[in-house]
Amino acid sequence: MTNRRKKIARKAGASRHFLLSQTDIRRVEGLPAYGADRARTALLGAFPDVGCGPRLRQEAVERLNDCDRFGVIVLRPDEAPAADGAAPDADTLAPIAERLEAACRRSGAFWGIEDSGMLAAYWPNREAAECVELARSLQEEIRTQTGRTVTAGVAAHPTLDYPRQQALENACKAVDHAVFFGPGSRVAFDAVSLNISGDKFYERGDIASAIREYERALALDGGNVNVHNSLGVCYGVLGDHEKALEQFSAALRLEPGEYMAVYNIGLIHALLGRRDAALGFFLKANALRDDVFEILAQTGKLYLEMGQPQAARPFLEHAARLRSKSGNAYRLLGDCYAAVGLPEKAISAYQKAVKANPADSTALSALGCLFGEKGENPEIAMVFCKESVRLAPDNALFRRRLAALYFKLDRLEQALEEFEQVGRLGQEAAEEIRRVRERIESRNGGRAGGLTG
Repeated sequence: MTNRRKKIARKAGASRHFLLSQTDIRRVEGLPAYGADRARTALLGAFPDVGCGPRLRQEAVERLNDCDRFGVIVLRPDEAPAADGAAPDADTLAPIAERLEAACRRSGAFWGIEDSGMLAAYWPNREAAECVELARSLQEEIRTQTGRTVTAGVAAHPTLDYPRQQALENACKAVDHAVFFGPGSRVAFDAVSLNISGDKFYERGDIASAIREYERALALDGGNVNVHNSLGVCYGVLGDHEKALEQFSAALRLEPGEYMAVYNIGLIHALLGRRDAALGFFLKANALRDDVFEILAQTGKLYLEMGQPQAARPFLEHAARLRSKSGNAYRLLGDCYAAVGLPEKAISAYQKAVKANPADSTALSALGCLFGEKGENPEIAMVFCKESVRLAPDNALFRRRLAALYFKLDRLEQALEEFEQVGRLGQEAAEEIRRVRERIESRNGGRAGGLTG
């Protein structure tokens, strides 16, 4: 993947946070895909017989059947689309199509409208480099004579083992790649084009297709560090830790200072329960880049899990400063402050966590516990604890905290019910149940008050 934007990849329902160097695909996804028919309508007056969609593809099969090599150029007008996503009108498309038609006549090529509505031209017996030069000349002619710019993508057949009909799709992927360089840019299909295509599949949750694109990218450029890292992320999200480590390690061999690969190796070790190894990689990643939220948060989280809250504190504080609206960061910071005996700071951090995510049952339960320990605002403490149990009814710790608060407030029957729930959830609560029953019996003058064991 390119280095234009850093994102976190998450698998739904799992706490697997991999660093992914990802293109800002919003720049591509937001481009118009108005369809071949709408573009054809705009050109119908000037080009009534132009090939469109399936017809263009069929024409390509027939005319290029005996052609061992050819190039494809796809043009996307840079003029902003209408608010309703309508295709460019005839005044925009027709002058571009006229120049493309003239260029094709001069070179024995042919053109039409591909499925998304872009203009596509086939150049028989041309290599990719020749088509790039043709695209440059065509762009310059369009700009000079119409005042408009177009973005161009170029692909050639043969490329790898792609079938010949894939050349058009590859040229469209090259257009997506060219968009990142601004209006009037042009790109020949390469590993980065596949990188961007893989990003699009990944963002949609289609991991299998993303892997396919990244593997193709490596077939074109086996030394692409970002692709190795991104492929490793896909395997990591799928839970194939060995393949993930293989790809991250390959990235690291190619570029020892690649902090994303270092961090991701650490995360795999953490997922496998190798805490010491994971910590070593996290600290190395932080030494390479000390301003990445995910590295700081995961390092602090791991220190907490290892029983070292003082070591966790600076990492979590830095993470919270970097991402002040992250509920997760403030919840971890609250855990850290509570562990080092700073209840007021812990309460403040948990409150920020709940503000960011009102459904954070862990932060709500911790807040209730802390308020209960302070002995102030017991009703507020009760609200927090009850809400945490409502959100996570099968969490034994949350029920234990609620039960303890009930007991402290002498609401014994409710305390007994909650402690019994703790026992049913598989946690030891026999001693607490015994104490509550003794208190009930004492309060009722030696009678069990109708409660049974």
